[in-house]
Amino acid sequence: MSAKDNIKLVQDMYEALNAQALDDHDKYWTEDMIWHGPPGFGDIHGREGFKYEVLKPFYTSFPDYHVVNEIEIADENWVAATGILTGTHQADWEGHAPTQKPVSMRFSDFWLVKDGKLTENFVMVDNLATLKNIGATAIDWKYPDERPLSKQFIETFNNSKSLSGSAKQNLELIHKMTDVMVSPDKNKDAQKEFWTEDMIWHGPSGFGEVYGFNDYKNIVLSEFYGAFPDYNSTIEIELADENWMAATGLITGTHQGTWLGIPPTGKSIKMRYSNFWMIKDGKIAENWVMIDHVGVLQQLGINHMTGKPIG
Repeated sequence: MSAKDNIKLVQDMYEALNAQALDDHDKYWTEDMIWHGPPGFGDIHGREGFKYEVLKPFYTSFPDYHVVNEIEIADENWVAATGILTGTHQADWEGHAPTQKPVSMRFSDFWLVKDGKLTENFVMVDNLATLKNIGATAIDWKYPDERPLSKQFIETFNNSKSLSGSAKQNLELIHKMTDVMVSPDKNKDAQKEFWTEDMIWHGPSGFGEVYGFNDYKNIVLSEFYGAFPDYNSTIEIELADENWMAATGLITGTHQGTWLGIPPTGKSIKMRYSNFWMIKDGKIAENWVMIDHVGVLQQLGINHMTGKPIG
């Protein structure tokens, strides 16, 4: 299938999601599909399991569930998207009693398409921000702006086909940037050639929004390099078009410095991430980032609800 066909497949599937039409998903997913969920869910094997172990409980917890994809990228085999899921917490969710509070969850999805159907799905959700929405975490971090993207941005995105080069050039740009980022000397200034001066970094919980390369260098890169001097990042899934690149993979490192207020533990971590980069005139103009905070906190021995050491 073409990239256009694959995006249409995902868009149709999301109509079924928002309509809460469980049986309609038979049209969009292979019977032996695998859903790789965020922390708390794990992997679900098979379409029936996805429908009744993932979707149905979520619809019960958030009866007014609605999801909007804001950025969509595709090639012949994959579709990647990020957006906002909203709803009202009206029934038990992952052990949390109903609060009647509205939630806004930023998410990312990577789907593998096979013979015209979705066969594998890698999912990330900013769970920590969601827990903050319902008052279920005491961690007092800076949380990202979870409002939907502005109409102006979406119009710019939809009309941006002339802004940058080919998908291949965009892949090469991100590969070069990543190589410099994980180089042994961790030279923050060497990153500058890859980003526009007025870049925007839309960070996960703990960081929020960062504007301009200097703040990105001094806030984001300094925090990561200081906390994880042996920081390394690998890409497991990637795809690009003329304006965007998306990737998901793993960050590894040893916690040797303070990270988001957490003193060094000396523990090794594996941090799943997703990235969506908007590329303009051969440079990265905006970046949407998600990381598995809950999983990392658990690896560091920190309770993700209290913010205190486990045990």
